[in-house]
Amino acid sequence: MDYWDQYCRFIQNRAASRIASVDDARRLSYRRVPRTVFEYIDGGGGAGLTKKANRAAIEAVQFRPQVGVTMGVPGPELSTSVLGVALSMPLLMSPVGFTRMMSPLGDIAGARAAGKAGTIFTLSSMTGHQMGEVMDAATGPAWFQLYFLGGRGGAEQLVARVKEAGYSALVLTLDTQIPGNREAEARSGLSPPIRVNRPTIIKMAPQVARRPGWLIDLVHDRFQLEMINAATVGPGEHPMSVPDALLHWIAAPPRWEDFTWLREQWGGPIIAKGIMTGDDAKRAVDVGADAIIVSNHGGRQLDSVPGALESLVEVVEAVGTQVEVLVDGGFRRGEDVVKAIALGARAAMIGRAWAYGLAAAGEPGVDRILRLFRDDLDRTLRLLGCASLAELNRGCLRVPSDW
Repeated sequence: MDYWDQYCRFIQNRAASRIASVDDARRLSYRRVPRTVFEYIDGGGGAGLTKKANRAAIEAVQFRPQVGVTMGVPGPELSTSVLGVALSMPLLMSPVGFTRMMSPLGDIAGARAAGKAGTIFTLSSMTGHQMGEVMDAATGPAWFQLYFLGGRGGAEQLVARVKEAGYSALVLTLDTQIPGNREAEARSGLSPPIRVNRPTIIKMAPQVARRPGWLIDLVHDRFQLEMINAATVGPGEHPMSVPDALLHWIAAPPRWEDFTWLREQWGGPIIAKGIMTGDDAKRAVDVGADAIIVSNHGGRQLDSVPGALESLVEVVEAVGTQVEVLVDGGFRRGEDVVKAIALGARAAMIGRAWAYGLAAAGEPGVDRILRLFRDDLDRTLRLLGCASLAELNRGCLRVPSDW
């Protein structure tokens, strides 16, 4: 580790020590990265109704604790498994795009943090790192989230690379037929991937002037902000341009019938992400999905849909135990995760939460976020009167009657 790396780690550790909640990480990330980057992490689609609904749904559920039954030592059992993989806690890391603009190590930092925490990291198709580079950094299992960049032909190329790199599952995102209406990006005229050209420099100069640390990191990383996967799909030695790869994806987004050929090519677990209704959950089971992720994309796609926790209830009632059900959307504390488990989820996933930590304090920031969730999971189970995750059920909760 050279002097610059040592200095960066010192600064990151100091910032991470100031994080006592996800909200703290959010505030610190706002101070460290340019507004354009922060708005990408923090923003929702449309009027932001679905993003707010995610939190409102979690907050609408209350606990019904038992007292006088909790054992002190050892503490509650937090371990679980997802698709047969043992995990230290019921919390996974959702895919987040363009993490390299938040901190140079980006997804590498995320994969390392997941391994240390004993959980699963999910790499986005919109990564700025090579698949193998991230997998080499991972000390635990990793999944790959698939967009059809370059259409079906591009998707086939990506799946072949994922298989070669050693990822253990594919996460097929079904709710992004077209990017959502990100109004902050439309107002600023800037959206990821950030291109280092004259118009971008002119637009971002006032923001960057107040965030010199972020700019120094970017210079040290040699402005490597390219969408590597979108820039490397296509025929032979003549890959598509990034805009062309994106246009092919929008022209031919994944459909239910794509599970057949995808399973033949991949041969491993395929997880359907973006499920919000019981009907679609049943379709996912019918086409052979190995697991379901109940998700509204963090409120970044279709606006005015229910919060993810409310959708979880409908999905679990529709499919029961036929497949494992995961959920993401608005989780900020371990107690939020406990509510999801009690409502039938196998585990919860976080995206913005770890992205805030990354933007605020690099890898130590992600480590800190995962540690906070673990500590709060332990605390919540103790206060709820449960010795393990297996004891959680709807009897532990007060759920809105209209759900």
